[in-house]
Amino acid sequence: MKKVLAYGGMILLFVLLQCSFFTHLSLADVVPNLLIILTASIAIINGSLEGCLVGFFSGLLLDLMFGPYIGMYAFGYLLCGYLTGIGNRIFYKEDITFPVLMIAAADLFYGCYMYIFGFMIRGRLNVLFYLRRIILPEAVYTVIIAIFLYRIILIITEHLQKWRLNSVSVESLF
Repeated sequence: MKKVLAYGGMILLFVLLQCSFFTHLSLADVVPNLLIILTASIAIINGSLEGCLVGFFSGLLLDLMFGPYIGMYAFGYLLCGYLTGIGNRIFYKEDITFPVLMIAAADLFYGCYMYIFGFMIRGRLNVLFYLRRIILPEAVYTVIIAIFLYRIILIITEHLQKWRLNSVSVESLF
Protein backbone atom coordinates (compact mmCIF):
# COMPACT_ATOMS: atom_id res chain seq x y z
CA MET A 1 0.00 0.00 0.00
CA LYS A 2 2.87 2.34 0.82
CA LYS A 3 4.45 1.66 -2.57
CA VAL A 4 1.19 2.48 -4.38
CA LEU A 5 0.89 5.76 -2.49
CA ALA A 6 4.52 6.62 -3.14
CA TYR A 7 4.21 5.91 -6.86
CA GLY A 8 0.95 7.85 -7.05
CA GLY A 9 2.56 10.78 -5.25
CA MET A 10 5.56 10.71 -7.56
CA ILE A 11 3.30 10.62 -10.63
CA LEU A 12 1.33 13.63 -9.39
CA LEU A 13 4.48 15.51 -8.43
CA PHE A 14 6.17 14.84 -11.77
CA VAL A 15 3.05 15.89 -13.72
CA LEU A 16 2.83 19.10 -11.73
CA LEU A 17 6.54 19.83 -12.19
CA GLN A 18 6.41 19.07 -15.90
CA CYS A 19 3.31 21.18 -16.51
CA SER A 20 4.23 24.15 -14.31
CA PHE A 21 7.84 24.55 -13.23
CA PHE A 22 9.61 23.11 -16.27
CA THR A 23 7.45 25.05 -18.74
CA HIS A 24 9.29 28.13 -17.47
CA LEU A 25 12.62 26.37 -18.05
CA SER A 26 11.86 25.30 -21.61
CA LEU A 27 14.75 25.33 -24.04
CA ALA A 28 13.91 25.85 -27.71
CA ASP A 29 10.23 25.37 -26.79
CA VAL A 30 10.98 21.89 -25.44
CA VAL A 31 10.25 20.64 -21.93
CA PRO A 32 11.85 17.49 -20.48
CA ASN A 33 9.55 14.50 -20.21
CA LEU A 34 9.62 13.81 -16.48
CA LEU A 35 7.06 11.03 -16.73
CA ILE A 36 9.32 9.11 -19.11
CA ILE A 37 12.10 9.49 -16.54
CA LEU A 38 9.82 8.17 -13.79
CA THR A 39 8.36 5.33 -15.86
CA ALA A 40 11.70 4.15 -17.25
CA SER A 41 13.45 4.47 -13.89
CA ILE A 42 10.83 2.41 -12.07
CA ALA A 43 10.88 -0.15 -14.88
CA ILE A 44 14.66 -0.45 -14.83
CA ILE A 45 14.81 -0.75 -11.04
CA ASN A 46 11.77 -2.99 -10.40
CA GLY A 47 10.94 -4.64 -13.73
CA SER A 48 8.40 -4.46 -16.52
CA LEU A 49 5.26 -4.99 -14.45
CA GLU A 50 5.80 -1.99 -12.19
CA GLY A 51 7.07 0.03 -15.17
CA CYS A 52 3.89 -0.78 -17.08
CA LEU A 53 1.69 0.20 -14.16
CA VAL A 54 3.49 3.48 -13.50
CA GLY A 55 3.53 4.22 -17.22
CA PHE A 56 -0.14 3.42 -17.67
CA PHE A 57 -1.30 5.60 -14.79
CA SER A 58 1.07 8.41 -15.78
CA GLY A 59 -0.28 8.36 -19.31
CA LEU A 60 -3.87 8.04 -18.12
CA LEU A 61 -3.47 11.16 -16.01
CA LEU A 62 -2.09 13.01 -19.05
CA ASP A 63 -4.96 11.65 -21.16
CA LEU A 64 -7.49 12.99 -18.70
CA MET A 65 -5.77 16.37 -18.52
CA PHE A 66 -4.58 17.03 -22.08
CA GLY A 67 -5.23 14.09 -24.36
CA PRO A 68 -7.34 14.27 -27.46
CA TYR A 69 -8.27 10.62 -26.91
CA ILE A 70 -8.39 8.55 -23.75
CA GLY A 71 -5.66 5.94 -23.90
CA MET A 72 -3.20 7.42 -26.39
CA TYR A 73 -0.71 8.64 -23.79
CA ALA A 74 -1.49 5.73 -21.45
CA PHE A 75 -0.59 3.15 -24.09
CA GLY A 76 2.59 5.00 -25.09
CA TYR A 77 3.86 5.22 -21.53
CA LEU A 78 2.82 1.61 -20.86
CA LEU A 79 4.92 0.47 -23.84
CA CYS A 80 7.89 2.52 -22.61
CA GLY A 81 7.55 0.95 -19.15
CA TYR A 82 7.42 -2.54 -20.59
CA LEU A 83 10.32 -2.13 -23.00
CA THR A 84 12.65 -0.44 -20.53
CA GLY A 85 11.70 -2.97 -17.86
CA ILE A 86 13.27 -5.71 -19.94
CA GLY A 87 16.63 -4.12 -19.08
CA ASN A 88 16.01 -4.86 -15.41
CA ARG A 89 17.81 -8.17 -15.82
CA ILE A 90 21.14 -6.50 -16.61
CA PHE A 91 20.78 -3.55 -14.24
CA TYR A 92 23.45 -2.59 -11.71
CA LYS A 93 22.60 0.05 -9.12
CA GLU A 94 26.11 1.48 -9.12
CA ASP A 95 26.13 2.22 -12.85
CA ILE A 96 24.14 5.27 -13.99
CA THR A 97 25.13 4.90 -17.66
CA PHE A 98 22.70 2.07 -18.47
CA PRO A 99 19.62 3.70 -16.89
CA VAL A 100 20.34 7.03 -18.59
CA LEU A 101 20.76 5.29 -21.97
CA MET A 102 17.50 3.41 -21.40
CA ILE A 103 15.71 6.65 -20.49
CA ALA A 104 17.07 8.23 -23.69
CA ALA A 105 15.88 5.24 -25.72
CA ALA A 106 12.46 5.37 -24.04
CA ASP A 107 12.12 9.08 -24.80
CA LEU A 108 13.13 8.57 -28.44
CA PHE A 109 10.66 5.68 -28.72
CA TYR A 110 7.92 7.78 -27.15
CA GLY A 111 8.67 10.70 -29.47
CA CYS A 112 8.37 8.42 -32.50
CA TYR A 113 5.17 6.90 -31.08
CA MET A 114 3.67 10.37 -30.64
CA TYR A 115 4.74 11.38 -34.14
CA ILE A 116 3.10 8.33 -35.69
CA PHE A 117 -0.15 8.47 -33.72
CA GLY A 118 -0.38 12.20 -33.18
CA PHE A 119 0.89 13.77 -36.38
CA MET A 120 1.48 11.29 -39.20
CA ILE A 121 -2.07 9.95 -39.07
CA ARG A 122 -3.33 13.53 -39.52
CA GLY A 123 -1.27 13.90 -42.70
CA ARG A 124 1.72 15.78 -41.30
CA LEU A 125 4.53 13.88 -42.99
CA ASN A 126 7.53 16.13 -42.35
CA VAL A 127 9.33 13.66 -40.07
CA LEU A 128 12.71 15.39 -40.30
CA PHE A 129 11.23 18.65 -39.01
CA TYR A 130 9.55 16.86 -36.11
CA LEU A 131 12.71 14.89 -35.37
CA ARG A 132 14.96 17.95 -35.44
CA ARG A 133 12.64 20.35 -33.59
CA ILE A 134 10.91 18.11 -31.02
CA ILE A 135 12.14 14.52 -30.63
CA LEU A 136 15.92 15.03 -30.40
CA PRO A 137 15.92 18.24 -28.31
CA GLU A 138 13.42 16.71 -25.89
CA ALA A 139 15.54 13.56 -25.60
CA VAL A 140 18.68 15.57 -24.82
CA TYR A 141 16.89 17.75 -22.25
CA THR A 142 15.25 14.68 -20.69
CA VAL A 143 18.61 12.90 -20.38
CA ILE A 144 20.20 15.91 -18.69
CA ILE A 145 17.39 16.06 -16.11
CA ALA A 146 17.39 12.24 -15.78
CA ILE A 147 20.98 12.27 -14.53
CA PHE A 148 19.76 14.07 -11.41
CA LEU A 149 16.26 12.63 -11.00
CA TYR A 150 17.24 8.99 -11.49
CA ARG A 151 19.31 8.98 -8.28
CA ILE A 152 16.36 10.40 -6.31
CA ILE A 153 13.97 7.79 -7.72
CA LEU A 154 16.50 5.04 -6.94
CA ILE A 155 16.80 6.21 -3.32
CA ILE A 156 13.02 6.31 -2.92
CA THR A 157 12.52 2.82 -4.38
CA GLU A 158 15.34 1.39 -2.24
CA HIS A 159 13.73 2.95 0.83
CA LEU A 160 10.38 1.38 -0.11
CA GLN A 161 12.02 -2.02 -0.56
CA LYS A 162 13.79 -1.78 2.82
CA TRP A 163 10.56 -0.73 4.51
CA ARG A 164 8.75 -3.70 2.93
CA LEU A 165 11.47 -6.14 4.03
CA ASN A 166 11.41 -4.76 7.57
CA SER A 167 7.62 -5.00 7.81
CA VAL A 168 7.65 -8.57 6.48
CA SER A 169 10.31 -9.66 9.02
CA VAL A 170 8.39 -8.05 11.90
CA GLU A 171 5.15 -9.76 10.81
CA SER A 172 6.88 -13.14 10.69
CA LEU A 173 7.77 -12.80 14.38
CA PHE A 174 4.11 -12.80 15.40
